[in-house]
Amino acid sequence: MTRYVLAATLLLAAAAAVPAPAAVAEEPLAAATVPASGAPARIEHEKGPYLIGPLTREAWSAFAPELAPEAASYQPSPDVVEALAGLDRELRIVCVLGTWCSDSRREVPRFWKVMEACGLAPESLEMLAVGRADDPAAKAWEESHGVAPGYRARYGVELVPTFFVYEGGLELGRIVETPAVSLEADLAAILGVRATPAWH
Repeated sequence: MTRYVLAATLLLAAAAAVPAPAAVAEEPLAAATVPASGAPARIEHEKGPYLIGPLTREAWSAFAPELAPEAASYQPSPDVVEALAGLDRELRIVCVLGTWCSDSRREVPRFWKVMEACGLAPESLEMLAVGRADDPAAKAWEESHGVAPGYRARYGVELVPTFFVYEGGLELGRIVETPAVSLEADLAAILGVRATPAWH
């Protein structure tokens, strides 16, 4: 019994660490600065190729087939999913990620699963792939496609992936690199939805 009390205490402490919805910061990157083509570019790097630019799930999955099993295997908490599924809100989520990044390859496919489970429209997620920080080819691509000084600088991103949750053009909160509790629990906290993750 003590073990469960301790686990519940840790969960509540972690949930408290998630920033409360503030809805004060304006969206940092105007849509006009996103490349019109909507297609990512492939950049060859000594550590391996990666994609950069606006990214669709289909394009990334074709580039990295291992993403599908990651999405399929993730099991979001049913209690949190139920609470989120009842929302009727116009959300926009921007994810700045690296296709070369292990955290991005793990968390973004899991977020796809969360969105599907909660009934969030796929088009409400915009993914922007950044290059490796040490690669001048990435900087050159961003400059040539109208996103100078780059996605990282425009969004204030330090770690990838970073999920930005917007409503009505205002940022409500963000999930940086790895969730404090889980993707779905952190999203619920950002949206002010009270939900307790089920133990599973």
